[in-house]
Amino acid sequence: MKKFLLVLACAAIATGARAEGYQVNNMSAKQTGMGHVGTAMKLDSESIYFNPAATAFQKSRFNISAGFTGILSDVTFRSLPTLENGYQSGPAERSDNKLSTPLHVYFNYKPTERLALGVGFYTPDGSSMKWNDNWSGAHLIQEINLAAYTVQPTVSYKICDRLSIGVGLMVTWGNFNLSRAMLPVGAGNQTLIGGFNLINASLPALGAQGGLSAEQIAQYQAMAQAGATYFTDNLQHQSIVSARLEGNAHVAVGVNAGILWDITDQWSLAMSYRSRMNMKVDKGTARLNYASTEAQSYLTFLNTMLQMGGQDAAIPGLDQGTFHTQLPLPTTVTWGVSFRPTPKWEFAVDLQWVGWSAYKELNVAFNEQELGIDDIYSVKNYSNTLAFRFGGQYRASDLLTARMGMYVDESPVSSDYLNPETPSMTKVAYTAGLSLRLTRFMSIDLAYCYVSSADPERTGSYPIYSYPDRKFEGVFSGNYRLHAHVFSVGVGFSF
Repeated sequence: MKKFLLVLACAAIATGARAEGYQVNNMSAKQTGMGHVGTAMKLDSESIYFNPAATAFQKSRFNISAGFTGILSDVTFRSLPTLENGYQSGPAERSDNKLSTPLHVYFNYKPTERLALGVGFYTPDGSSMKWNDNWSGAHLIQEINLAAYTVQPTVSYKICDRLSIGVGLMVTWGNFNLSRAMLPVGAGNQTLIGGFNLINASLPALGAQGGLSAEQIAQYQAMAQAGATYFTDNLQHQSIVSARLEGNAHVAVGVNAGILWDITDQWSLAMSYRSRMNMKVDKGTARLNYASTEAQSYLTFLNTMLQMGGQDAAIPGLDQGTFHTQLPLPTTVTWGVSFRPTPKWEFAVDLQWVGWSAYKELNVAFNEQELGIDDIYSVKNYSNTLAFRFGGQYRASDLLTARMGMYVDESPVSSDYLNPETPSMTKVAYTAGLSLRLTRFMSIDLAYCYVSSADPERTGSYPIYSYPDRKFEGVFSGNYRLHAHVFSVGVGFSF
C-alpha cells in the first residue's frame, strides 16, 4: 500500500511550482485589461513587478497602486472509452473551485530626476482546485489551496534621458494544503475487503506462530469478517480514508531586474529577468480523515494484523511523521516592445520564456528514519515554454482610458504526465478593461479576462508507479476541459 504514499507526498509540494496552471499573471488591474503586457511600458509603481527599470520614468514624486483579482475556474473531466466501460466516455465530473483572490500593492518614490526607490507586495502564485471527495480521481486530488507571497524592494536609475536600469530583491514565502484519497474509490475498497478476507483465512496459522489462543483467533476472525462486510455494504463508492497535507515553505530570495530603452518618442524596447528560486519545506505535516469512526476502527485493526504477519500496513501512518523537500521556481525572461503612434494610443507586445526544464523530478523524504519510509521520487519532465501577449489602450479623455488585449500561454506539461491536480493546457485569453480618473490624483481600474484552452479539450494520462521499486503499474487517463473568469479591481494615486 505504500505506493499511495508516493502520489500523496509528491502532490503536496508539486503545486508550489509556478506551473502554467497555477502561475498568477494578475499583478495589475490595468495590465490585466491589456493582456498582461507591460515590460516595455512606463507603468509608474506597477513597473516594480513588470520591469523595475521603468519606475525611473515616473513623472510624479509618489505613486501608489493597489488592487485585487478574483479568479473563478471550472474544469470538467471525462474518462476515456475502454473495454471495461463498453467503449463509452465516463460521465462528466466537474470541479467545484473556490474563488482565488491574488493581491498587489506597489509604492514608488522619485527623490531625484534619475533615481526611483520602491517596494511591492504581490502574490505571484495562488490558486485552488476542488473536486468531489468521491470522484473517480480522488486518489490523485480532492482539494488543493496554494498561496505564495513576495515582497520586493526595488531601485531604478536613468543612465541617460532614454535609458534606465532597475533591480528588485524578491523575498518569497508560501503555504499550501492538499487533500486526496489514500485509495482509489471503488477499487481501493475492494483491495481492503481482500485484505480482511486474507487475514480471516490466515489467522489460524498466524495465531499459532504468535501464540494466540483459540478464543483470540475466533475473536479476530469475527472482526475481520465484520470489516469485510462493513466495507461491502457501506463504502463501495466512497473515499474510505483521505490524507490532508500541509506545509510552509522557507523564505526564498531572488532577483527581478530589467532594462528599458526609449528609442524614440514612439518606440520603446525592454527586457526583464526573474531569477530561479528554490522553495524548501522542512517539516510538512499530514493528518488522516476517515469516512466514519467504524472505518477507522476496522482499518486500525487491519493494519495491526498485517504488521503482525510481517506485511506493510494497508494505510501508511503519514500522520506519524514529517517530510522535507524542495522545488524550483523557474527562471523567466521577458522581451517587450511598445509603440505610441499618437498621444492617445499605445500598443505593446511581450514575449516571455519560462525555464520549466529545471523541473525534471521531485524528491520527498521523511524526517523520522524510524518510520522506515523510503525516499520518494517522482518524474515530472516539464519543458521550457513561451507566452505571447498583446494589448492596446486608448486615452479617450482625461477621465477615461479603454484597454483590450489577448495572450497565449503554452503548457509545460506533456500529455503523458497530465493529471487533474494541475490540468495544464495551452491557454488562450481575451481581456478588456478601463480606467476612470476621478480626480487629478486618483484613478480606478477595472478589467475582465476570459481564459480557455487552445483546444476544446485535452486528452492526457498520468503514470502511476509502484513504491518503492518504481515499476509502472498503469495510468489515469481522460479528457479535460477548462475555462476561467477573471475580474480585477485596482486604485492608483499620484502626487
